[in-house]
Amino acid sequence: MSETIVLGKAGKFNIGVRDVTLSSHAGSVLLQTFADQLGVRAILDEEVHVKRRERGYAEGEALLSLATPLILGGSCLLDLNVLRGDPGTQQLLGLERVMAPTTAGEYLRKFQMGDLWDLQRALKRLQVRVRAHQQATCCTIDLDSSVYEQASDRKQGSTKAYHGEIGYHPLLAFWDEEGELLLSHLRRGNAHTIRKAKWFLTETLKRVPEALPKKLRADSGFYALEIVQWCETHTLTFGITADQTAPLRAAIAALSETTWQDLERYGTAQVAELRYQPVRWPRAFRYIVKRDLRLNAQRQAEFHYHVFVTNDDATSPAALVTWHLQHANMENRIKEHQTGFSLEKLPTQRFHANWAYLLIGQLAFNLVAWFKRLVLPTEYHQTTIKTLRYQLFNVAGKIVHTARQFFLILSDQYLYQATWRFALQQLGRLTFT
Repeated sequence: MSETIVLGKAGKFNIGVRDVTLSSHAGSVLLQTFADQLGVRAILDEEVHVKRRERGYAEGEALLSLATPLILGGSCLLDLNVLRGDPGTQQLLGLERVMAPTTAGEYLRKFQMGDLWDLQRALKRLQVRVRAHQQATCCTIDLDSSVYEQASDRKQGSTKAYHGEIGYHPLLAFWDEEGELLLSHLRRGNAHTIRKAKWFLTETLKRVPEALPKKLRADSGFYALEIVQWCETHTLTFGITADQTAPLRAAIAALSETTWQDLERYGTAQVAELRYQPVRWPRAFRYIVKRDLRLNAQRQAEFHYHVFVTNDDATSPAALVTWHLQHANMENRIKEHQTGFSLEKLPTQRFHANWAYLLIGQLAFNLVAWFKRLVLPTEYHQTTIKTLRYQLFNVAGKIVHTARQFFLILSDQYLYQATWRFALQQLGRLTFT
């Protein structure tokens, strides 16, 4: 029996170390099994060729070394050292070794534009492999951008954004029904919200099932004729928050009081609709207006309006309001992407390296999103990564090798054993082609 070396005492406990294989992330074996069945490492090896020499880390091993800490709770490249000092977790993840933080930084700085497109292609191939198992009957694309504030303006592309913050301004598109990040694209901080939006939407459309009906929700940053025309050309139903220009406000004010209908689920709020043609737009569109009474700075009641334009001429105004207001969930999705996966502070001073890290973050985000939907019970489908870490991933386990078999031993007092049983059964049924 190996001898315990005592380091000191804390409270009533002698603190010691012993030659034993432990893991503080036992639940990672479930996610890794899912990733192996999906073929993540093989696809990354086939598509990405950043390295110019054969020696060292394979591409899939390097990229998964960077993605795994984002899933397990690491907040910077330095946290790779936690996995480097956890051989049990390395065994569960099937990693022979984990990159040192300095090596990871050097690897990221090797990314050029062509390598970024290669990584995008690998992510797209993974999305295609998952599609046969997804159950959604509609694809609602939530489009948005957000400023990812950085600590320094010395990072390439980290410039002052429209509200004064220094950082990057990526475009993001989520599939609402599946909780998947369809596409992410890094831009300079001072990029206008709508910059490259048409190209971005075209690329997003390549990543969704062709047969499903498609819808687009967006805020007023994307309220432009070019986006409306793009949706019409590609037969997408859209709902885009409108800028409340003086002519539009005048048209709303001219509505008869009999036009307004009560919105029961929103308290005293009311809804109305009108046909309106903005200046330089070729025709009029349907505008839905929600209003509710709020107190202004002088504590006087006045109407507050939310207006959006749509090409859906069949759905009732009340139903359209409910649908469009669900776009507000984008704030939670972006927060999960930023802080849940520690992507708010990108790690290097090079733009392409940080773009690669953002795409690695997309890989991490989607592995978890797919894992929740395809492997875990229904009650986990909307859970945050923080909950998954606490209940499933970051659980203590002991690795034992006996009688030519490996065992991962959990405590019999662990309260989420039923979740493991369910996940293991699902993993046994999953096949990807």
